[in-house]
Amino acid sequence: MLSDLERELLVAAGRLGMPNLRKLVAMGANRRFVVRLHGAGLLGVGKVTLGGARWEPEGPDQRLLIGVCDGGELVDVVAVSSTCRDEWSLRTGLGWALGADAIDEVHKVLASDMGEKKKRVRLRLHATPFDWLAAGGEGLCVLDWCAASLAELRGLGERVTLQVPPGGAERIKGLLAYGGLPRVSDGADGFMGRIAA
Repeated sequence: MLSDLERELLVAAGRLGMPNLRKLVAMGANRRFVVRLHGAGLLGVGKVTLGGARWEPEGPDQRLLIGVCDGGELVDVVAVSSTCRDEWSLRTGLGWALGADAIDEVHKVLASDMGEKKKRVRLRLHATPFDWLAAGGEGLCVLDWCAASLAELRGLGERVTLQVPPGGAERIKGLLAYGGLPRVSDGADGFMGRIAA
């Protein structure tokens, strides 16, 4: 049985259509990834009412809607503006990041490393949901810099380097200033993958 959130997103996916998919690709989104998201019912468009950090359906503002999953379950939907890429709102407030399952992948890589030489792992952070779409869902985009999201990132430990957009390293270092701090790199080395040993 579908949840109300899943039903809302499926209706939004039905409204997306090929012209909007082409527009997304023209804006730089990874074609295969957006087609896959749309086919899974995790990408759509809808008219919303914005209320700061949250949005409600049935409103005057048209937004791209992206499903936010954690552990394979839909937990939230982010409404993204195509004209102001730094602007987004969450439906439930339960989804802290797009691509949050990448955290589990990092932990698996770290847990499987039993050798003397401990692997270093990189995790790419994207500044906006559009950047995450352009990267084909590689890495993650933090949607809500709350205490829980900071704890998730701090918990990665020192063997993980967070690869952030150029110019963002100092801000992220400031947010993660204590306890289990992962290393932070500003992306100048051209790292493009989600996880690399």
